[in-house]
Amino acid sequence: MPDITITPLTKMIGAEIGGVDLSKPVDAATREALSQALAEHLALVFHGQNLTPDQYLAAAEAFGPPMRQHYSQHHMPGYPDIGLVWHRNGQAPAERWHTDHTNRERPPAATMLYGVEIPSAGGATSVANMRAAYAALSETERERLDSLRTVNSLDTGKSDTLPEDWDKYSKPIVHPMVRTHPVHGSRAVFFHITKTLYIEGMSPEASRAYLSDLIDRMIRPEITYTHQWRKGDLFVIDDRATMHRAHGDYDRRESRVLWRIIVEGDRPRLV
Repeated sequence: MPDITITPLTKMIGAEIGGVDLSKPVDAATREALSQALAEHLALVFHGQNLTPDQYLAAAEAFGPPMRQHYSQHHMPGYPDIGLVWHRNGQAPAERWHTDHTNRERPPAATMLYGVEIPSAGGATSVANMRAAYAALSETERERLDSLRTVNSLDTGKSDTLPEDWDKYSKPIVHPMVRTHPVHGSRAVFFHITKTLYIEGMSPEASRAYLSDLIDRMIRPEITYTHQWRKGDLFVIDDRATMHRAHGDYDRRESRVLWRIIVEGDRPRLV
């Protein structure tokens, strides 16, 4: 195993990983070290990576098998397991706090973003520790959240979803609103506000209002890390205990292009 360094970026979330060149094969010991680091710090930054699409897919295997993403209109040509995050042709930045692909029975364990084209200013990605958010709630509210389940589907407000993606990925999927991390063993709040059709026992309108209020109350600066992109950065986000968001505050005459891979996770459970 190479000499890996793990340097925390904030007190609550994020670590910079040194000593790992992800363009080369990752051995079993390194994979285990990275898995543990992700579970502990919830967001990992690798600077100075130089990856081809094939190398990126191979590197992703360190965290799990790549999952096919919906919104196939944004797949990289020839590489359908890599999504292109670029705000052209009407693709808007995902500026609301969320965790990815909750409409899947086994949502991703992690989202990986690789910086290919970076604007001169702005365009950051923020991530929040939903483990810390859960712990900060009152015991009464934690008990309430432990009893709730969301019904999830594809976002209904997107106009560019292809019919074949809607047919394949819109089947309602039920998940607990609090899940236990399979590696760390801790609990975290888990939902995607625009993929939640409703909370069981609540109307869609009441569900959306409650989830919006939760986000406003839970996500505070002290539990977040904001990543300012450099070309060649690889940013890995643990979807099992975080929410993240993009920042659209950059000059649209400049390019912001990230390659996204999501890796398969487990069925969310509360134990």
